[in-house]
Amino acid sequence: MSYKIDKLDRHSRFVILAPMPLRLLIWLVFGVGSAVLPLFLAGLIIFDRGLFTAVSDTWSRGELVLISMTLLIAALGDLVVYATEFAKVKALMTVTSGFLILVSAVWYMDVFGNIISHQQFKEDFLRHWSPLFFIFALINATVCIMLPKKDRIEQ
Repeated sequence: MSYKIDKLDRHSRFVILAPMPLRLLIWLVFGVGSAVLPLFLAGLIIFDRGLFTAVSDTWSRGELVLISMTLLIAALGDLVVYATEFAKVKALMTVTSGFLILVSAVWYMDVFGNIISHQQFKEDFLRHWSPLFFIFALINATVCIMLPKKDRIEQ
């Protein structure tokens, strides 16, 4: 069953069917910008306390992995709710996003479990690989957001 977007209010229709550059701008400002804001603020606090040694200090405890998971979940929600003409791409992105969400959840669970149980964890590994994982997740989430929408909502 599908609902026509015509039944939505004018502002909701505009956001759903907005031109691609505008949808990307909305996604970058409100999605990605608000997601990485805590890292920026944490960096300022660390710098203010004189403990700042590298930019990676702000994501040394799995913060980027958690942010990646959040962005992927939001983008996946946007992808699965709306119909698209590219069903195979939608299926591929749904499976890929779901896999990345599971990987990030397990990875963060492992890091957090090691931290609270005072076990040794590989902080250098996390500092090196979590930004790469974040970039890959961000590209995946952006593709989910950019996939053209039809004028109906799937249910």
